[in-house]
Amino acid sequence: MTLKEAILNCNQYGEDEELVYQVFAKRIDGKFEIKSEAIVLALTDADAELNIKEIAESKCPSFDYFLELYIMQEIFQDMVDSDEYKTDEARVKRIIHYAEFDA
Repeated sequence: MTLKEAILNCNQYGEDEELVYQVFAKRIDGKFEIKSEAIVLALTDADAELNIKEIAESKCPSFDYFLELYIMQEIFQDMVDSDEYKTDEARVKRIIHYAEFDA
């Protein structure tokens, strides 16, 4: 899946007390892009306690940590409720910017 698809479909993942969802993606020329390859990992509490680099190396080599899914869901919903980000493309770009520079 692409990073754009992961972001636009982030609300398909429900809350689960036993799992923590994290998004990892491949950088293109050193940056996360709309078309970056992405994966959503469902991690147990024990997995989630590992260092992010250890998780990436063991479960998705060549991917970098992007965001925890619940953060992405909150930001996405805030933008849907706002008049500032009216298109899916604008919302996706904003979440990518947040992950790169604000997280």
